[in-house]
Amino acid sequence: MTLGVAPRARIRRDSHTQRPHLPWALDVAAGLQRGSSMVDEAAARAELEARLPALREALWGSPYYVRVLRESGLHPNDLRRLEDLRHFPALDRGTLARHWEDVPTLPATSDECVVVKSSGTTGDPVNVLRDRRDCLLMWAVLRFFTERTGTVPPPRPRVVLLDALPGGLEYSVRLPLFHDGALHRVSVLRDDAVARLTRVKASVVFSDPEGLRWLLAHPEVPSPRLVLTSAQHLPHALRDAWRQERGAPVLNYYAATETGPLAWECLEDANQGRFHVLTPDVWLEPDGDEVVVTRLRPSVLPLLRYRPGDTGTVRRDACACGFHGWTLTGFGGRGACAFHTPSGRAVDAWSLAWVFKHHPLRAFRLTQVAREHFTLELSGAPPDSVAALCGRLTAALRNLGWSAPEVQVLGAEGLAPAAKPLPFRCELPPAG
Repeated sequence: MTLGVAPRARIRRDSHTQRPHLPWALDVAAGLQRGSSMVDEAAARAELEARLPALREALWGSPYYVRVLRESGLHPNDLRRLEDLRHFPALDRGTLARHWEDVPTLPATSDECVVVKSSGTTGDPVNVLRDRRDCLLMWAVLRFFTERTGTVPPPRPRVVLLDALPGGLEYSVRLPLFHDGALHRVSVLRDDAVARLTRVKASVVFSDPEGLRWLLAHPEVPSPRLVLTSAQHLPHALRDAWRQERGAPVLNYYAATETGPLAWECLEDANQGRFHVLTPDVWLEPDGDEVVVTRLRPSVLPLLRYRPGDTGTVRRDACACGFHGWTLTGFGGRGACAFHTPSGRAVDAWSLAWVFKHHPLRAFRLTQVAREHFTLELSGAPPDSVAALCGRLTAALRNLGWSAPEVQVLGAEGLAPAAKPLPFRCELPPAG
């Protein structure tokens, strides 16, 4: 099977095509609600295993899985219970990157499919094939998140994707799947960002920690009812500031381009760091020391024992927040790191992750060694691309508050293999 399509972005404005998927979105949200409150573990497992027949059928349609299972002496029909998964081979990011055209199982008509590239914030960037429902899934999950947090959207709610990265892509589209609302992508780098956000009056905001800091510093912008963030480390102090100054909960969720949303961080856990798994859409294997995902929601991209490159342990949990299900603890892969501008302002180092979009996390390390001085250890980059990378990095640092940043490129000798990559590091001496 050859897809014959190049990776590309697509902004769909034909929002009327969302409406036929509304019953599906409501069913997804209801399923997640059941999955988060099933006290009986046996009943919860039974609901998960009821989805295995569809997964087995999908494996038959994947050239990659047909070949790999045959080579392993296995058969899709060998997958009858969740416990059977341990006998099946795992799929890592590097393998998916090499075989991305052969893993999917194409529907009869593939014109509703699109190829996107993962950001690379947890490892190697990967081409990912998505069908229409994959692209719409977040709006079904958002319905669940608003119900879980007790957020009541107003009529025709406005959702904002607040972008703090260079590029400034902006657009507005209707959002029928979320209470007949609208979606606006707004760049904080535009001169009219505050005015536009004031007009929009968002009920829900998605952003990274840097965008949330920017919005917190502009109290003239109306507060949303719910804030969501993903992909980067969320400092506890930032979440606390939002709750105390704006009265809005910040929901930190764990997702990957390949898998979709996987879990969300408990809002009521004093210690934090507990991510409740979004069953029955996905199954995260318990008791190991790394994240291993099997997607149980039907998709054009079947994922069996997928390893996104993050660490953590999954166990059955009855949480004080009322959640009953499986919880991911010890989650690693997006460790905290703050760089400091010459004025002393702390900047989340992960806000620079986009600069290294085409580099695996284990292939680089950016270290702040002085207020305006950074070292970059880089492995595997073609020599003619290093100058362009440093140019993008220097421009990004200027946008974040450095007046004259210097980046010194070193060899890759210091990049020792590690279970969890640490691409950002600060070696500034303590203040004072």
